[in-house]
Amino acid sequence: MHTLTSHRKLILLGGLLIIGLLITIVGQVVAATTPQPITQASQMHPAFPLLDADGKNVLDTRKPLSTNKTCGACHDTVFITTHSFHSDLGFSESKPAGQVKDGRAWDTSTGLYGKWNPLTYRYLSPDGDAHVDLTASDWLKLNAARVVGGGPAEKAAGVEMNCFLCHFTNPNNAERVTAIQSNNFAWANTAVLLGTGIVEKSGTQYQFVPNAFDSKGELQRAFITIQDPSNANCAQCHGIVHDAPNPLTINGRDLNQWQTATTGQIVSPQKISQSGMNLSDKAKLTRAWDIHAERGLECVDCHYSLNNPILAQTNAKVQPDHILFDPRRLDISEYLQKPNHQFARGQSAQFTVAADLKGTMRRCESCHETSQTHSWLPYTQQHINKVACETCHIPQVYAPAVQSVDWTVLTAKGEPVMEWRGVEGNSNSLNDLITGYTPVLMPRKTIDGKTAIAPYNLVTAWYWMYDSQDGARPVCLEDLKSIYFEKIFSGCSKLARIRSIDDLKGTFTEAEAYRADIVQALDTNGDKTLVGAELKLDTPAKVAAIANRLRALGLSNPRLASEVQPYSINHNIARGDYAIRECAACHSDNSRLTQSISLTNGGPANVSSQFVKDANTQTNGVIAKDGSTLRYSPSPENIYIFGHNRVSWIDWFGVAAVLGTLLGVTTHGGLRFYASLKVKTHHAPAVKQVYMYAVYERFWHWLQTFTILLLIFSGLVIHRPDMFGIFSFAYIVVMHNVLAAILVINAALSLFYHLASGEIQQFIPRPYGFFDQAIVQAKFYVQGIFTHAPHPFEKTPQKKLNPLQQITYFGILNVLLPLQVITGALMWGVQSFPQISAWLGGLPFLAPFHSLVAWSFAAFIIAHVYLTTTGHEPLANMKAMMVGWDEVEEMTNEE
Repeated sequence: MHTLTSHRKLILLGGLLIIGLLITIVGQVVAATTPQPITQASQMHPAFPLLDADGKNVLDTRKPLSTNKTCGACHDTVFITTHSFHSDLGFSESKPAGQVKDGRAWDTSTGLYGKWNPLTYRYLSPDGDAHVDLTASDWLKLNAARVVGGGPAEKAAGVEMNCFLCHFTNPNNAERVTAIQSNNFAWANTAVLLGTGIVEKSGTQYQFVPNAFDSKGELQRAFITIQDPSNANCAQCHGIVHDAPNPLTINGRDLNQWQTATTGQIVSPQKISQSGMNLSDKAKLTRAWDIHAERGLECVDCHYSLNNPILAQTNAKVQPDHILFDPRRLDISEYLQKPNHQFARGQSAQFTVAADLKGTMRRCESCHETSQTHSWLPYTQQHINKVACETCHIPQVYAPAVQSVDWTVLTAKGEPVMEWRGVEGNSNSLNDLITGYTPVLMPRKTIDGKTAIAPYNLVTAWYWMYDSQDGARPVCLEDLKSIYFEKIFSGCSKLARIRSIDDLKGTFTEAEAYRADIVQALDTNGDKTLVGAELKLDTPAKVAAIANRLRALGLSNPRLASEVQPYSINHNIARGDYAIRECAACHSDNSRLTQSISLTNGGPANVSSQFVKDANTQTNGVIAKDGSTLRYSPSPENIYIFGHNRVSWIDWFGVAAVLGTLLGVTTHGGLRFYASLKVKTHHAPAVKQVYMYAVYERFWHWLQTFTILLLIFSGLVIHRPDMFGIFSFAYIVVMHNVLAAILVINAALSLFYHLASGEIQQFIPRPYGFFDQAIVQAKFYVQGIFTHAPHPFEKTPQKKLNPLQQITYFGILNVLLPLQVITGALMWGVQSFPQISAWLGGLPFLAPFHSLVAWSFAAFIIAHVYLTTTGHEPLANMKAMMVGWDEVEEMTNEE
């Protein structure tokens, strides 16, 4: 047996090391050439091949994949695409008869396709139109970033609904948009997989990576990253969604982030103070951008598929009245085969997008026990019914939002003049200071026909209109460019038009030169340039100059038009600590419900702005100029806000009645005092002690007195909280209600007592001789009292009231008090039995009438207190009501 020498051992060890090194290198090379998944694979979704439009494996045909065929192997893609308003959004290839109205709809009877949008300005032109703005393919290229395919997009350019855009973990939407804008429509749904390891690109060609598939031609498990749509998937089209740990920033003002641009909404769990935004007072904003995002909710938790067996709601319109809960649901296998892609929607201002699905989404009260968490709020249910949760839980928006867009003039880059609210500075960078803005509150019609206050951003747009053979239409962008710039534009009336994507977006790669005649018409300072305020048609001469040039293009009756579009604000919810809790925010003269919002700092001259007619908002406010600023001041209809709303003539009448009564008693008392000074001596009348008032009568009287006084005071605080800021509005409301209950109970017990004891007769005037006796009593007050004449009627326990007191108390107890109790009860019960209150005009009638009666009570109390001093001594009557014994003047038989 031989042993290895040391030399041979070294040679063997070196060889083994070399072999190991070679194996490692080969492994690394193989790993480098094998595509690697960039995310975790789905553990539930089965493996599947990618199929082309003919249903064949793309590895064999090398043709573009078809989502209809690929996903349709298991899912009913025909059902999905026909039950999805996402695929419906877009355009139509032709204009149906009778669908043209003010240029707003060039589409089918649903009113969905090609709807005029003044922010993007471009619109789909009908077939055979003399002035063509966008053809079907043009429209698709322009809106590629927000069109998921399917529906009209599939008919116009073969772009199928892109399932991977929403159900893949990291879809490449930018590459998909590039493919569409390059007319590479067929490969758009393939392009979205670039970067996943499944597809690679060589030059302009897309190729499938063989190593991403197994021997059966199916995707390897590692590359199947199918998932429910995440917030990031939704954000590709809707707005800024931020889930990353890095600080949130917004680089510029981007209309591609549609929801954020039009409302300022950002969905992020990050604390606002920890973001990278240049926000005013950011250090104090320690709340999250959105409490629901902070709690880990996903978009699909609220905007779910309508036939999802877990989240589905029963449609009350088709459910029998005798069924409270219908347990019938799809089973999970049926749902996976035919998942309805009509997603639950809220009650946004825009009706034209799947209007029939509005209100299908559960509201805040579907998850939160609002009546319990808001028990501190007076009239809790009434607030919940009339005020949307967003009104208080979105007190401020902390991002820029579009304020106005003016298409009547064009900047040197071919863009409109735009104004943004909630931001200071024009660098369009992080250097601009974001101040945020307070949304305007407007009433909206809810699904059940009720009215609720909710927050909105208002976007004002100006543009040119002209009369076509089919009706009024906006002037297309190329026609505007042809009159503004030296660059040659053939205009919308020609077929040979510039069709670069930059042109379709309405922008230029660099500034263009204005035509000399345009500069001459708009240049107000003579420097041969157009900047700033010069790019506004703020004089009739400027308007006429542009109108004349549009007429020269053959456009009939060119004129200015303007519209105001409300955009609903439903995200950026703040938790209770940061929500509005102060009653004075609404119940005061400066109520948030009527706070105005600026529409623009200056628009074209002599054109009135009107709200669009297809929003479910009430626009009863006023659009008016405040200096150079155009503002909208809301005026909620049929909503009475305590502490803010009031009928001025009632207040003036009430104040006049109270002051008049004070003046009257002061004058009368002064004359009595003056008369007593003139009469040097007068004989005090003979009096006798009479037990006039029983214990219960005195208790009832003083309880009623103090209750009414406190009711008047607390009612005044509720009516004018600005004058009594020291008091808590909520506590005063509760106190007022408690006092009202005491008043009613005391009055009811008193009525029983007076009926049972017969004392009710004291308050009923006797018709026989009443007027003569009333005249005698009145004559005593205006004449006899100044000469110390005896009272004309003897006061006894059986007849405590003189004729004037009888008629006064009869009116108070049988008219004023019942009216006050009834109106107060209806106001208190407006949340429990609103229909009854509505029959009598609701709060807008009941509250002012209640105030009118309250003013009358105030005037009566002043007169009543004064008249108690008209006894033989000033305090005799008041003393009697306290102790029960009264000093009554003894009268002779003659008297």
